[in-house]
Amino acid sequence: MTDPPLPPPAPPYGYSVQASTALSGFWRRLGAYVIDAILTGIVVGIISSILGAILRTSMSDATGFWYQGGLIGLVIYLAYFGYFWSRNGQTLGYMALGIRLVRVTGQPISVGLALARAVLVYLSFALCLVPAIISAIMIGTGSQKQAIHDSMLGTLVVRT
Repeated sequence: MTDPPLPPPAPPYGYSVQASTALSGFWRRLGAYVIDAILTGIVVGIISSILGAILRTSMSDATGFWYQGGLIGLVIYLAYFGYFWSRNGQTLGYMALGIRLVRVTGQPISVGLALARAVLVYLSFALCLVPAIISAIMIGTGSQKQAIHDSMLGTLVVRT
């Protein structure tokens, strides 16, 4: 005689997204993003200044300075969000405001999914803010409070 199958394991973080978890709204997410943008901006500024001094990039060479800063900014942005979102679903801004990024099933997200989401968020701001504005409206009015990138990748931002 065979044993009955075991029930599925409980989702990580101790909750089920569908059951009783409150979704995070627009203002909390915006506040967390502002905190994260300030932190990554400080790091980018420091690294750009150091590299500018080493490479002797002058402010008169505005094109080279801005391309260098933009590339460094993108790398730092992807590393920051990719690491923190895949580690425990929370960046420092998310931790400060008590929110977490999860899949719609409640499972944690992978490094690849974290990087894909970071690229989509970055592009939404880089493309004349139009996708970012649409995402803000979707978060504020949608029942699942998902931005464009969340609905594309199957992620939710929940309160912890």
